[in-house]
Amino acid sequence: MSESKVHLPIFAKIGVSIAAVALFLVFRPLAMQGQNNAPATEVAPIVTNVDEVAMDLVAHGKGKKPILDLRPEDLRVEDNGTPVKISGINLVSGKSGSERLVTFVFDRLDSAGSTNARNLAAKILKAIPQEGFSFAALSIAGRLRLQQNFTYDREELRKAITLASAASNSERTNTSEAPERMLIDIAKNGTGNSGTTATREERFHAQVMLASLEDSQRIVQEQHTSPSLGGLLALVRNQRRFPGRKVVIYFAQDLRLDSGSGVVTGSIIEAASRSGVSIYSLDASAVSNEVNQDLMSAMSLGNSVAMSSSRGSAPAPLTGPPARSFADTTTPGMQSQISNQYQRFEMQEGNDIRGPLAKLADDTGGAYIRAGQNPKKALRKLIDEMTTYYEVTYVPPSRDYDGLFHPVRITPLRTGLTIQSRSGYYALPPDSGSGPKAFEVPLLKMLADTPLPADLKFRSGILHFGNFGTGNANTLVVEVPVSELETQDDPNTNLYSCHVSIVAQIRNEAGEIVEHFSEDVPRHGALDTKGATREVVTVQRHFLEQPGEYTLETAVLDRNSGKRAAQRSTFVIPQNESASGLSDIALVRRMEPFPEEVDPDEPLRYGNSRVVPALIGRLPKGTKEISVFCLIHASTQSSEETRMEMEVTRNGEPIAQVPLQLRKMQDAGSVPYVATIQSASLPAGEYQVIETMTQGEKVTQRSVAFGIEGPQLASANVPEKLSTKDQDSDLPQDSHLEAMPLPSHALVITPLPPNSAPVPSPDELQAIIAAARKHALGYSKSLPNFVCIEVTNRSVDPGSSGAWKHRDSFSELLRYVDNQETRTMLERNGQKTSSQRSDLDPGWTISTGEFGPLLKLVFGESSKADFRWQEAATLGSDIVQVLSYRVARENATINLSDNNGTIGAGFHGLVYVDKATGGIRRITLQGDDLPHNFSIHAASMTLDYDFIRIGTHDYLMPLRATLAVQRGKRQIDLNEMTFRNYRRYASQAKIVYTP
Repeated sequence: MSESKVHLPIFAKIGVSIAAVALFLVFRPLAMQGQNNAPATEVAPIVTNVDEVAMDLVAHGKGKKPILDLRPEDLRVEDNGTPVKISGINLVSGKSGSERLVTFVFDRLDSAGSTNARNLAAKILKAIPQEGFSFAALSIAGRLRLQQNFTYDREELRKAITLASAASNSERTNTSEAPERMLIDIAKNGTGNSGTTATREERFHAQVMLASLEDSQRIVQEQHTSPSLGGLLALVRNQRRFPGRKVVIYFAQDLRLDSGSGVVTGSIIEAASRSGVSIYSLDASAVSNEVNQDLMSAMSLGNSVAMSSSRGSAPAPLTGPPARSFADTTTPGMQSQISNQYQRFEMQEGNDIRGPLAKLADDTGGAYIRAGQNPKKALRKLIDEMTTYYEVTYVPPSRDYDGLFHPVRITPLRTGLTIQSRSGYYALPPDSGSGPKAFEVPLLKMLADTPLPADLKFRSGILHFGNFGTGNANTLVVEVPVSELETQDDPNTNLYSCHVSIVAQIRNEAGEIVEHFSEDVPRHGALDTKGATREVVTVQRHFLEQPGEYTLETAVLDRNSGKRAAQRSTFVIPQNESASGLSDIALVRRMEPFPEEVDPDEPLRYGNSRVVPALIGRLPKGTKEISVFCLIHASTQSSEETRMEMEVTRNGEPIAQVPLQLRKMQDAGSVPYVATIQSASLPAGEYQVIETMTQGEKVTQRSVAFGIEGPQLASANVPEKLSTKDQDSDLPQDSHLEAMPLPSHALVITPLPPNSAPVPSPDELQAIIAAARKHALGYSKSLPNFVCIEVTNRSVDPGSSGAWKHRDSFSELLRYVDNQETRTMLERNGQKTSSQRSDLDPGWTISTGEFGPLLKLVFGESSKADFRWQEAATLGSDIVQVLSYRVARENATINLSDNNGTIGAGFHGLVYVDKATGGIRRITLQGDDLPHNFSIHAASMTLDYDFIRIGTHDYLMPLRATLAVQRGKRQIDLNEMTFRNYRRYASQAKIVYTP
């Protein structure tokens, strides 16, 4: 940050009461009234708006001495390029007695990163004054997790930091359970340790922290983002309720960004500005700043090589280490051009090679600290900001809530004056809660248009499920066909991507908004199936409301094309007159993995799956199965038997009628039910499925309609009879079927047992394997030319006891050019080196092949791998099909070597196949049948892939890998690799040589 040209954070003061907050954790649902329990010490929070802008800034004079007499004439402020007049300036000092909160957040770390993070945290605690600071410690493992809520007890904090920074994801998850349960007790009942009564301040802190934990899980699901970004957004957004300045110290080794992450990072910066939070990001990797400079130099040199190749001369080989430091291998003229050439590269985060960690720090007024760097300067800045700072206010030149980022620039006019602050604000309307997200603003404006825009087609609707769980349950469903969206197609990778934002609001009869939902959805798919399937982007959200008339408003924005559409419709939530009855019937588009702990109140949950409903009423001819879902509400007070019957009609004429098999319902309450119709033989026409439930004298009937496309056939071609095939051995068989005239086919209905996950048919399994094999064998050739940094941390456990000792770490510049990967070692143990991999100790295993060869080991034809389907699962927000495989030793192409020679080894493992794209998201490998006299007794590897934006496209790239080898009797060697700072290795930039 330049000391003469800096940017500022933005706030405006508006008193806001705390609304009732609905709270939910995976442990149990919880509702409480935050307003009634808020402590008396709470003050009006700080909110961003464009009526009056307030900036907080730190002013220093010569020698970094704080300036305590800053005046309006000492500053020049520009809002979006327009000079503004300062209307007020106020010094806030540590003597005011305001609470200063510091939050430590630890993301996923490997063993070396965990050590680095703890050492940095210890230095920070030592530097911060003993009085006046309260600390909390959290980790990120699937969502934000609490290890220690705000406390002045530094010894307790140190223990929590040790747990939060653990390298094991499961360890951080397990150790957070007790603190989170205590948090719930304090927030709900005001009861602390051993039944003691918590203070009002402790209870208020607990309520805010609990809201942060819950929001982190919701944000990950709604905005389809990583737990890292979702956790940071939830944390800084909820800390808005605390008065004064706050600091979040975020420890990470990398921060993954894909095509949809930019919106979330913008939301974090906006929320931090509203909340008065500065983010200090600490890179716990062993990569130094010099390595990043080498990366920049390497890319510039890559241009020279590519340019020489384009002139017909062969490029210089890029294998092996250079004779001197990489920056010195260029000519003097080339060195003078490096900074200019760097601007020409397609960068993931603008031109800041330090990446998103630095961007979050710079744009929130914090600081970026790398591993090995002395944090003294950054800590001095942290302490100054939290103890002595100014609030400067002005009226902005634009009063429009456009939702856009407005850069604010301040220029010191006083000699020797330097200013530190943030970069600007998002112009969002004032609110009483967390406010509209940045991506929502254009959609909310759309709902005020007359007429409503209709650039693209989509469907929206409400399904009613009656009394379920805690109230009258309903589900909003919005479907946007992918065919209506502009896609970014990449034939080289066989991937397409699209990006759609959706906002839905429900108003009551008085016009008040009673429910508000939104999702920002990036989507990837296989290009060769885009036209053959009717893919839709589906958003479904359940809510509880009282019976009555409502209005549904829905807005959709295609982020790629800018096309907009909105709809407004009315619906009625019916009054439940009886405890028994049927819910609405929903057509089933698909079923996806959905463990109960994710949301026990989900009305569309069926066993360990969730039903994704289909609003579309048209199905292609030859659709093999049509499934319907409903909730059966049986009265627990009635002794009458519950009976169900299904009728199917075509073009208004009944074609089949059959009783449905049910378990005993007397003690069941609300029971989900799925019935599947084998429909491949159904001719074209308009169909209706009618379900009738009878319990005593109570009869309830619900129906759902759909059409099968194609030419209308004669009625003689309809199925003659309807049969049932019950897969549940607990259910009695019923042979009573209604006969239909003109026998030709049997229409089969199959009740789906709740605990049975959808299993792919043999043909479907072969299609999954074929798609994965196509991706695996073509993976290397589908990748662009790129460079990245590969960091390897090596550890050893001599006795297989879990007592890992860090051995060393090294970082390499990995170049992937024309389907060939080469590595140049840059650092070892934090020091620049000219060593190569071959110079490392020969008795230690080093892995390669993450960019294709490993996949070919499994999917190559010569391996003759035996694949079996294991389960459907989720990785992040994506659905994967998990396959097990085994490769026999006689077919294996993997070799293991020791001092006695080399052997071929069979192996087995798991492959996680992305359902939407067919790409590999995770692969594991474990050696089989190793000889007893061989020094290596076990070897295993795990490699994770995820979508990374390189240039203008997303690619499935390696993120992290682990390699474990057991040697001798007990020793285990462990390599942990991370791949970061992916950049396109461009070939079009021109370099001008000068003498």
